[in-house]
Amino acid sequence: MANRVTIDALADWLRAQDDVLILGHVFPDGDAAGSALAVGHALAALGKRCAVYLPGGMPRLYAALPGADGVIDSPEALDFVPKAALAVDVSEPERLGEQGRAMFEACDRRAALDHHHTNPGFGQLYALDGDAAAAGELVVQLIEALGLSLTKEMAECLFVAISTDCGQFNFSNTRPETFRAAAKCAEAGIDIAGITQALYRTRTRGRTKLLGLVLAGLETSGDGRVAWAQMPEAMLREAGAISEDKEGIVNYLLEIEGVEVAVLAEQRGDATKFSLRSSDAVNVARDIAVPLGGGGHNCAAGVTLQLPLEEALSKVLELARRAAST
Repeated sequence: MANRVTIDALADWLRAQDDVLILGHVFPDGDAAGSALAVGHALAALGKRCAVYLPGGMPRLYAALPGADGVIDSPEALDFVPKAALAVDVSEPERLGEQGRAMFEACDRRAALDHHHTNPGFGQLYALDGDAAAAGELVVQLIEALGLSLTKEMAECLFVAISTDCGQFNFSNTRPETFRAAAKCAEAGIDIAGITQALYRTRTRGRTKLLGLVLAGLETSGDGRVAWAQMPEAMLREAGAISEDKEGIVNYLLEIEGVEVAVLAEQRGDATKFSLRSSDAVNVARDIAVPLGGGGHNCAAGVTLQLPLEEALSKVLELARRAAST
């Protein structure tokens, strides 16, 4: 059974490790990518051999982050045998993916650092703060607990991690500690204007077309509280988009006036992946994702059902309508 520990205790554990594998979750977002890279920079600064693994590799959107070119996406890419593993921003072991979980469990010593309320705790020890806006917020604390100062490289990775997971400091999970962590990144001399231009004010042609196709098919419930849209696999091909172009599209549904729950249903072969967002009035993790086997945060969660799109959507919308009406 995993032992829950403080950030300071996790830092002590890391100091005692070498040959460390740092792992993020499947379909890595800015928080997973930036946080994992920052931990890698920190361990390297301590003179430790380490590697960062992200299922599917580093998303194109974050490929310019310092150290991104060294991220691995398979066990074969490792040039050492890991003795310890740290999962970062991973809400449950299944989110490591089949390959990542096997790599994690192959290590004699295992730990996790996360910010998802639904995390059951895994590894031999884990540090968890479900109130943190991003895992990156906790990595700032971890680096300080390791006795290190934030370098510009660490800070750039962590500013991306923090700002993406709190919606550019717009989401309800943004707290005073979130701003303090971001301020420490700014103090390290990062190019905030350049980073935010690349992340938030630049969009590929494929993503732009995909956004238009998704929004053209949006639907709402009779009372206007639930909005949903479908993303069949053919839609990506029609738009000329790639997988990471899908990130964040569900937020546009939540921005519709009166909507309390937003649902984006994405076809993935014989399965359907759901991105769920909500206003503060509805807890989509507790009321929708968790009952169906998923997880996440109060206002941002997800679940994958091994069902065809239409059948899966029907199940999710039943819970969404119920949650929005209470």
